[in-house]
Amino acid sequence: MCEIVSLFKIEPEELDLICNDEIDESVCENILIIGMACIPTSIIVLFPIEYRGVGLSIYSIFCIIGAVIGNIVVGVFIDAHCMVPILVSCSLLIKTASSKYLITKSLNLDEAIEIVGFGSFHYYILFICGSLFAAISISVASVSFIIPSAQCDFQMTSVHKGILNGALMIGMLFGCFTTGYMADSKGRKYTLVVCMMIDGIFNLISSVSQIYPVLIFCKLMSGIGVSGFTVLYSYIGEFVNGKKREKFLCWMEMFWTFGVILLPCIAWLVIPQTFRIEYGFFLFRSWNLFAIICSLPSIIFSCLLLQLPESPKFLLAKGKHGETMDCLKFVYRWNNNTDDEFPVTSLILPDCINEQDNSFFNGLYKSILELFTSQYKIVAIITCVIQFCCTASFYMMVLWFPELMNRFRWYETLYSGPKNMTNMCEIVSLFKIEPEEIDLKCNDEVDESVYENILIIGMACIPTSIIVPLLVNRFGVKFFLVVCSLGSGLSAAALYFISSSFENIVLSSVFQALSSMGLELVFCISVELFPTEYRGVAISIGSLFGRIGAVLGNIVVGVFIDAYCMVPILVSCTLLIISGILVLTLPTTGRVAIK
Repeated sequence: MCEIVSLFKIEPEELDLICNDEIDESVCENILIIGMACIPTSIIVLFPIEYRGVGLSIYSIFCIIGAVIGNIVVGVFIDAHCMVPILVSCSLLIKTASSKYLITKSLNLDEAIEIVGFGSFHYYILFICGSLFAAISISVASVSFIIPSAQCDFQMTSVHKGILNGALMIGMLFGCFTTGYMADSKGRKYTLVVCMMIDGIFNLISSVSQIYPVLIFCKLMSGIGVSGFTVLYSYIGEFVNGKKREKFLCWMEMFWTFGVILLPCIAWLVIPQTFRIEYGFFLFRSWNLFAIICSLPSIIFSCLLLQLPESPKFLLAKGKHGETMDCLKFVYRWNNNTDDEFPVTSLILPDCINEQDNSFFNGLYKSILELFTSQYKIVAIITCVIQFCCTASFYMMVLWFPELMNRFRWYETLYSGPKNMTNMCEIVSLFKIEPEEIDLKCNDEVDESVYENILIIGMACIPTSIIVPLLVNRFGVKFFLVVCSLGSGLSAAALYFISSSFENIVLSSVFQALSSMGLELVFCISVELFPTEYRGVAISIGSLFGRIGAVLGNIVVGVFIDAYCMVPILVSCTLLIISGILVLTLPTTGRVAIK
């Protein structure tokens, strides 16, 4: 073509000789068709109303600038180097096509999340949030290893042990009351970082505490910190589309299981050490070092969380359109390992923007009031009762497993001959410690088989942690939640009839595997039961009722474990069966767009 064009170039001195100003009509017709096809009528829907006029004006300015520059390029190079405008035009068109596709309308957030895709970012955020979940399991359960080892240092009776366990739960109770509102007003990530730092710092302080009240206070503050774990499910769930959300959230249980397995390994390695550092009134033993190690994961992974973006659902609910787009672009580029522009240019804002109240307590009160006067009030009440039942039962039993196993080991060591005991309660009652006997027969040695048994119980959680995520899309969260509640209730009832360490390990393993998975599933289902503006408060209020149950449960165990150990077993069994029945009344979830 360039050779043909060059044949008819006109030099200045030839203008009067060969100038021809006639134009074939077909040329005009072709240009008109091309121009009509390129009219950007679809550009209107790319911008929301408040930006549409300015957006179209700027668009037109750049179009005109491009047209002017393009005409100059053609005029300069058409005769001598006509390949230049062709190459320029081709390059620009290829660059436009390389953007993959152009979204020609505003999308809602779930559609945009679909375009973002599922990839390496989601696996990384699962690792960080899962590691925080493991850190929480270590923080919560570590007190059950500290109690037998530190009981002589602090002269603890069974009631004192129950109070120490209860302090953690009371802290979680107060924390749950506020973390939900913080998550809905300040942000999911902000709340998680603050809470986990509180947990890590006060666990670190507890490791060097020398008096019982200081230890209680540190565990109280640690409980306030770990209450932020309820926000983990909201935070991670709001990055995932409806098709993958339930399975993705269920994998979080694997990290909890990892923490449960790792904890007895650390305890087994550290607590049996016999070193003793004394300086005046200061005493540092192996359990103190154990407490230091258990405090580190919360601090480390909360720092790593800082590099991740805020939840896009939260940002959009606050009307922060630009920040939401930045978040989605960040995830899109990470998932696709590309520098290409994110193809979505605009998001549909929610009908009601969730504005933050300047007063913390007024905002908290309004959030709770709005939840329990909305169409979700019945669901909120049911989830609160389920949380109370499941959490009370779980912590009544799990935090006391090392203590109970230690008593079984003492019994089997002292009574190596024929055994006349017929059930767990008779065995446990043999080793109760009265206040006046603490100095006489206090024994803070923990048999190493206890660590081995707790490790076995933790490993028993692995099958459920794998099976449930793989099958949850087929059977649904409700099915597994009912199975876990009823199954753990029956295993709790069977604990009364055990008379050996082996039977104790088997039933404790079944209880731990089913009840811990049941607790995790309650949070999974809650993410989809409530819309964004209520989600943080709803999950936290449910967790609040769970912590109330945990506190009451620990008090029940501490008071009745020596004299009437049938009471906590019966209470735990009853609560779990009630929760299993209530789950059946909840709406069906799964494969739905998150509200």
